[in-house]
Parts: sequence; C-alpha cells; structure tokens
Amino acid sequence: MFLKHLINPRPIIILFFIVFCILFICLPLLNSSFELIFSHQWVSPIFVFLFGLLLPVFNALGINNLVYEKNIIRKENLVLGFVFILLCTPFLNTFSEWIISFFLLFFLDFILETYQKEYPFAQVFNAGIIVSIFSFVFPNLLFLMLLILISGINYSNLNWRNLCISCIGIALPYFFYFVYTFLFDKAFIFPTFERLELISFPTILDLKIPTLIWLSILFIISLLSFIELFQWLYKKSIQSRKSFLIIFFYFVFSILLIIFGGLKSWYFLMTPLCVIIGNYFTYTKNKKISNFLFLLFIISSIYCRYSVVL
Repeated sequence: MFLKHLINPRPIIILFFIVFCILFICLPLLNSSFELIFSHQWVSPIFVFLFGLLLPVFNALGINNLVYEKNIIRKENLVLGFVFILLCTPFLNTFSEWIISFFLLFFLDFILETYQKEYPFAQVFNAGIIVSIFSFVFPNLLFLMLLILISGINYSNLNWRNLCISCIGIALPYFFYFVYTFLFDKAFIFPTFERLELISFPTILDLKIPTLIWLSILFIISLLSFIELFQWLYKKSIQSRKSFLIIFFYFVFSILLIIFGGLKSWYFLMTPLCVIIGNYFTYTKNKKISNFLFLLFIISSIYCRYSVVL
C-alpha cells in the first residue's frame, strides 16, 4: 500500500522522493557512458545532466504544489510528483523541452488564477508573454493560447478586454524583437509554423521490450484515469471541476502540438497527463488495483529507464 504513504506525506517521504528522483535520473549511467546519454547538439553533456537532474524534479514538485494550492486535488500528496518523474522515463537529453515545460507551469498557474476574476488582466497578459517568448523556439506553442479562450468560457469571464490584453502579451516579445532587428540592422525572422504532416510513429516491432512494457502499462493507467475523471467529475467542487476542464483541454492542445510539431513535443504532454493520472491514484475507490498498477508503473519505468539507451 505504497500510495497511502504519499497522501499527506511525512518529511521522511519527501526525503525519499528526492533521493528516488536523483537515483532514477542517474539510472542509465549504470549501462552507458555519460557522453552518450547526455549528448546534445549545442549544449555540453554536463549542463544537460545538471538541468536533467534539477528541472524534472522542480517540475514535479511544481505540479504537485500547483494542483494542491488551486484545490484541483484537495488532498495534500506526493503522488503527482512521483507520476511526473515516472512519465519522464524515456527523456534523457530533451534540454529545451525541460526548460519550456518548467516555465509553462507558470503559464498554467496564471490561467488557473483567472478563476472568479471578472477582469484578470495581469494573468492573461503574463500567460501571453510566457507562451510568446517560447514560441520563438517552438512556434506551435501558440496553440496553448486557446486555453485563455477556453478559460474565459469556463470561468465566465470571457470579454473583449481580456482577449485584447492577452493579444498584447503575445505581441510584446515580437515587438521588442522587431525593435532589436531594426536598431542593429538585423533580419526580422518570424518563427515558421510547422505544417500538419502525417507523423511516422514507431511500430510495435520497432519498440524495445522495456519500452513496449512501459507504454502498455502507461496506456492502461491513462485509460483508467480518464474513465475515473469523467465518472466522478460532477461530484467534485465547482473550482476543481472547472480546473479539470482546463487540464483536459491542455491535454488536447498538447496532442495538437505533437500532431503539428512532431514527437519532439511529446514532453509537453506530461504535465496535463500527470494531473489526470495523479487524480486517479489519489481518489480511486479500488485501492488494490491502483496500488498494483502504481507498483507496475514504478518497476516498468525503472526497467525502461535502465534499458532506454541499450
């Protein structure tokens, strides 16, 4: 019954979580060289290792605290933190995605803060700036700005002022970029949006056994998590129910990022999926099945993480 120790955790559990994260992230070093695992096109392997050691942990704790503080999941727990780290199993050197995913937590926080605010100007402006800045790296991240529209409908505060302020937030980084190119006689290069293309997903025969096992268990857990969410969503508080709708659409728009941006955008799916799976492990009534699946998830993640570069 490991899950019960992650709900209202004691300090020793928090310490265990940090130690587990460090060991889990360093696990591939047992069978591969440091340079091979953390190699990157334009960043030193040392920086990739340090960022890979810190940012996923900060991201996991950030999601954990955000979900609790916004009353999305009312029980204080470390379940979401563990789930996020396990979801990051196949990602070894996704340097840009680590950074962007971490800052997108602030974007999500600003979106959720618009709850019960008629004119959340500061929130939508800040959300627009965050997405706009990182759209220089991943232009299709601008899809996430649709969350402002969804939140306006969901929280009943959609009006032309909020939309205008969000558009100003989006345009501001591009305005400063234009001024910079004008003053220093540089070429203004607008980010190129990737077109919709058929993504070539790896077939089952191309997948290694550890990865196939991990994906199979993740699929089963995700399916049960979505069923659990929609079965019990109407019983949650108004704030939690509305917030979960935002999380669900965040998940949908992250799918769009994968369709348009390719599998390199897969990491951005981890945040909404983590919340949905964490909700299942926290609230499901069938504790025996959930504990069994969580144990399988941990074992398969360790196995996959250890074998991911073989």
